[in-house]
Amino acid sequence: MLSLSNTVRVIVRLALTLAIALLIYLPVYRPVQLRWGATNEEIARAMPGDEIQPNPIFNATRAVTIDAPPERIWPWLVQIGYHRAGWYSALDWVDNGGVPSASRIIPDLQHIEAGDAIPVAERDVPVPGVPDINNWVVAVEPDRYLLVTTDNSQDSWLWALEPVSGQQTRLIWRMRWGPYDWTSPYVVLQTASDLGDFVVTRNILLSIKERAEGRPIESLAASTPQVLLWMAVFGAFLASLVGMVFRRDWLRPLAAVAVTGAVTLLLVFAMPPLWVDALAAATVYVWLLWLGRERRSAERLVLRRIH
Repeated sequence: MLSLSNTVRVIVRLALTLAIALLIYLPVYRPVQLRWGATNEEIARAMPGDEIQPNPIFNATRAVTIDAPPERIWPWLVQIGYHRAGWYSALDWVDNGGVPSASRIIPDLQHIEAGDAIPVAERDVPVPGVPDINNWVVAVEPDRYLLVTTDNSQDSWLWALEPVSGQQTRLIWRMRWGPYDWTSPYVVLQTASDLGDFVVTRNILLSIKERAEGRPIESLAASTPQVLLWMAVFGAFLASLVGMVFRRDWLRPLAAVAVTGAVTLLLVFAMPPLWVDALAAATVYVWLLWLGRERRSAERLVLRRIH
């Protein structure tokens, strides 16, 4: 049972840990997450579907330039969806029930209209507790935009194609989500998915670019091994945050939080080659083990001096 002094220490450390996590997330990660690839003008511009959720809790506009005209990109967009052509995220084991996303245009999936469903997830896939989720087509203009909403009609997803020149197009993906239902058990998965949204969404945009430009699959998007290594480093960051709360010393846990947080952001933002990800992950864990051993050595030295 914790003494009063230890309880106070844990509470103070918990508040400090939450403050550090928010300082990393709000001013560093979230601004990139919400506007990756988009220009200031694209972010500020009103677009179809904005009226579906006028006061979004999550308002993101992401974009990529594709070296192809809209009519070459549209067929890849119109067939997107769970167990349709997939989500092109290179993470099909997460978002498509393990079925590989299509690497070709599927003629049977080229017609879509208002009222059609675009499946997002199947019940209990990839983890228990996920319900059946569908998006519903609100409006569609071939070669221009596809607008969908969610089951509760409070959220909007818009894919827009805007020609830059004869052979270049901006693919803009705007997502506006309404307030979460904090009484639902699904809200835990929702808030967790918000953190990973950037990695998945960027992969989808880059994978559509790969397909429309005829590039090799995963030549631009992050592969599953890369994402797993990022998750491993992020796990070390979470463990370091826990150490900040419960360990008696604070310099080593603070150093661990700073290093693991910085490495996580660097890997996710920079998308280095796989060997760099592997080297970074291995270095982080070796360094954390060294920190732990240094602490134990220091504690033994103190005990010897006492005796």
